[in-house]
Amino acid sequence: MQLREATAESHDRVDRLFAPLNLGHAGDYGRFLAAQATVLLPLEQWLDEQGATDLLDYWPERRRADLLRDDLANLGQQIPQAEDINLPATPAAMLGAAYVLEGSRLGGALLARQVGADLPRRFLAGERAASWRGFVGQLDRRLQDPADLDAAIEGARTVFEAFERAGRRVLG
Repeated sequence: MQLREATAESHDRVDRLFAPLNLGHAGDYGRFLAAQATVLLPLEQWLDEQGATDLLDYWPERRRADLLRDDLANLGQQIPQAEDINLPATPAAMLGAAYVLEGSRLGGALLARQVGADLPRRFLAGERAASWRGFVGQLDRRLQDPADLDAAIEGARTVFEAFERAGRRVLG
């Protein structure tokens, strides 16, 4: 998939940034969730405002903002300041942003295994590979035009960069 190849470097930087965290430890896990919240919360809101439901018919069921807020509250953490994410309001940029969020759902299912048994993990739990494959199929159909693919790549990179900034800010 071209979108994956074009954003692999950005994705790898984010993964390396968060890799040292011990998600079995409440402090590290809380920092991880806080960094996720600084991007995911405003990004989901932006996608809602841009009409993601019209673009991705499953969108309402895929939102995780409430799960993330609940997990942070259970850890006694405040919602951190939102990261600025400047994306063009185009369907292709929205698909690029959704690509990063959907990929994080799939990765979250793997990370959930590292979370301590006494820690909340609703935000990370419950993803199926079949959902990812269905989403990738939608992307392949909708990003046939090279200009749309380029816009989706730029949108995904923008979101990865926001996660990287958030991680650096929260993790210090």
